Amino acid sequence: MPITPLPEDNTKRYKMIYTCEEDTHSLTGRAANTLTDAGADTHFQALFAAIGSSIGSNTTWVALQVAAQTSNVFNSTGTWTPATGGGGAVSELDQPRALCFPGRSTTGRKVKAFVYGVDSGFTTPDAYEEDPLVTATFQGFQGLLNSQTDLWLAIDGSKPVWYFRLTVKTNDHWVKGRR
Repeated sequence: MPITPLPEDNTKRYKMIYTCEEDTHSLTGRAANTLTDAGADTHFQALFAAIGSSIGSNTTWVALQVAAQTSNVFNSTGTWTPATGGGGAVSELDQPRALCFPGRSTTGRKVKAFVYGVDSGFTTPDAYEEDPLVTATFQGFQGLLNSQTDLWLAIDGSKPVWYFRLTVKTNDHWVKGRR
């Protein structure tokens, strides 16, 4: 039985804006309406603490933005202090690389979180996946996707299970910008 499509603005959303060299990207998480900006800030700080040493030294998480449920207008939370990755620099060759953390909610909806700006010290596996996760920073990041119960929701507001794996992909925004 097909799942009914829902509008993009079906839930409250938080978006971390970050840069890698001249490229700007975002990491968006759906949230419960009860999550405050300060709470979201704390969650994103924990995510950065988990994965920050694998983020390139030329990658900075710049600003946290929020859009209320039923709105597609994102505004600054005013709570975020920029943070720069602690890994080696992301080389030009590795800039299009993105990590995809997948999951699925109990209602059947798929979810994904993409991370861009992973340092060039990370070697892309031959199969373009880590299944199961073996990199400690990625394990910590995935664990937070599961444990932050009021963030990283599916489009219908249900809490998904984030799988203990990731795939390595070419960032389509990077590709589009270069065409």
